[in-house]
Amino acid sequence: MKVKELTKTKLKQFEKLLEKEKEETLKIIRDINTSQRKGVKNENGDLSSYSTHQADQGTDADSQEKEVYMLENQQEKLKEINQALKRIFEKSYGLCEMCGDLIEEGRLKIVPFATMCINCKTSEEEKKKRKR
Repeated sequence: MKVKELTKTKLKQFEKLLEKEKEETLKIIRDINTSQRKGVKNENGDLSSYSTHQADQGTDADSQEKEVYMLENQQEKLKEINQALKRIFEKSYGLCEMCGDLIEEGRLKIVPFATMCINCKTSEEEKKKRKR
């Protein structure tokens, strides 16, 4: 017989892991926001920050694009973390949303906001590849 839920102790451990992950993610988001604000401030008045060569301007634009991409990824990760914390509260954390089985603890330790077991996630990825 398969166990259909994690113990209270395990849920508490994963809650702590998710809270730590959330703090780290929020710090990254704050750092990116601070970096972007400094960049905007420099563009709005500090002549010493103006690039003198088109290649430098391209590098600056590329750097800003990477920051926006990183920010979007971190915001999505934060959303997934918050959803996982909600599942802990609802006692549905650790259950695969596809098959309903428990997600392996090893997977949850690596990706604590995972919503699918390895088998279902692999199957989903293969379907996506076939559609391309």
